[in-house]
Amino acid sequence: MATATNESVYEKEASKAYRRFSSAAKSYHFAFRRPAVTCDAKPCMVFLGNHSSGKSSLINWILGEKVQDTGLAPTDDGFTVIMYGSERGEFRGQAALDRLPAEFREFAKYGEKFLHSLCVKLRPIAFLEKVSLIDSPGMIDSAEKTAGRDYDFEGVVRSLAELCDMVFYLFDPDKPGTTGETVNIFAKCLSGVKYKLHILLNKCDGFSGMYDFARTYGTLCWNLARVLDTKDMPKIWTIYSGETPSAASGGMDLADFNRHREEFRAVIDDGAARRRDNIVSQTSADFRGLSVRMRLVDAAWRKSAAWRLGALVAAAALSALPGALLYAFEGATAKTVADCAFNARTASLAVGAAAAAIVLLSGVAAARLAARRARSRFAERIDDAFRRAYRSELAIGTRDDLMQVWNEQRDETASVAGAAPLKLPLFGELLRWRLDRTNAKLNAIASR
Repeated sequence: MATATNESVYEKEASKAYRRFSSAAKSYHFAFRRPAVTCDAKPCMVFLGNHSSGKSSLINWILGEKVQDTGLAPTDDGFTVIMYGSERGEFRGQAALDRLPAEFREFAKYGEKFLHSLCVKLRPIAFLEKVSLIDSPGMIDSAEKTAGRDYDFEGVVRSLAELCDMVFYLFDPDKPGTTGETVNIFAKCLSGVKYKLHILLNKCDGFSGMYDFARTYGTLCWNLARVLDTKDMPKIWTIYSGETPSAASGGMDLADFNRHREEFRAVIDDGAARRRDNIVSQTSADFRGLSVRMRLVDAAWRKSAAWRLGALVAAAALSALPGALLYAFEGATAKTVADCAFNARTASLAVGAAAAAIVLLSGVAAARLAARRARSRFAERIDDAFRRAYRSELAIGTRDDLMQVWNEQRDETASVAGAAPLKLPLFGELLRWRLDRTNAKLNAIASR
């Protein structure tokens, strides 16, 4: 994986590659998970969870001072990015977005209402010189089930999970994964980024005894098992924030909780290494995914173009038939009625031209319909098309990496290949070859 000596080289090359192939991604309706790489940027970590899980208190404990307001009731309804600044400052809206690295510029697509909920806090804290933290709104079920936020909250969480280097999901003893929004976000927005995910059962110093802890821990495992797509239960960090345990612990032994806190702090401190690994894996996945998308969509376009051309050739051939028949009829008439030859010839040419135009226009319409149907049939058999396109790669043995890329984008690729409007670049095969070469070059830099 990338080392400290070639980290900047990799990030610069990856940043240039994203810019070089951004227009190709747009042409093929492909969305990069990491649309840009900010060279030499600090790792970023996001904290998710319901409103009483202790996210803000944990962040304050990590930073060693009170930066976020805390309380039993919800204290913040927006996303707060806490970054290093030589002077204390606070920015909101577009001013906050402008303070963030270029990787976050894509968040402008979530609109003004999201920007109104975005805040950047600058603090002269030494820890923030090596990492940035993101606090999120507490998840809570409203009394009216149809009520929701006025921006795409799930989309924002998904984008943050893809962009941040670590995702900490906090649960608390009072509601261990039992709120609907918490379970929904966990199930829908964290698919494909589980390698970044760390599950924390917070406030463990508040248990009255081991029986109380066991019941809560079991409830959390039960709820997670319902939304996880793997058989194995991930590690659950049992921690608490603050230097002094809660009085409610009632003399309960906190040794294991303290050990988990130390391990958690070590993970936080290892953010730079996590960022390098994430950039390498996400960049490689982005370019591999675009390559697969280009190959399949190009194949669908070629198939539809072949049907379109065939229909047009058939229409052109048929359009000549009415003229030929009328010309033969006019010739026969001219022999028997010589004085009407001129009028017959004129009439036959006019009727023949009109009939040919009708046949040709019908052929053009039929060609378009044939092309659409060809793309639709291609999309219906997209798995067969994938196996044909990657026959040699799949034949050499197990290719879990290739199959994982395909499984993640199968449905979207089928939709693009089947019906999306296409304006593909010229020499698409050459462009895809350059993309694969660039990805191989980036992987070589990362492995040095």
